[in-house]
Amino acid sequence: MKKTDSLTLLEELCEKLSITVKYDRFFGRGGYCKLRERPFFIINDSLSNDAKEQIFVNELRSLDFSNIYIPPKLRELFDR
Repeated sequence: MKKTDSLTLLEELCEKLSITVKYDRFFGRGGYCKLRERPFFIINDSLSNDAKEQIFVNELRSLDFSNIYIPPKLRELFDR
């Protein structure tokens, strides 16, 4: 499945926030976690792009973006 523009932008935002993103197949949806104080997103690769985007958006809403540029397309996702 080809990534959407929004999903690519969310991955780039994670990179700016020093959050490692991993995709794999497992039971469950995935989400945000910390392992040895390092932040990760572990996302089930078999989910639809919309479901993956929603996981990112739900978890990222609580983080501080004050020093990072957020593209308007992502701001729309966070404001929904």
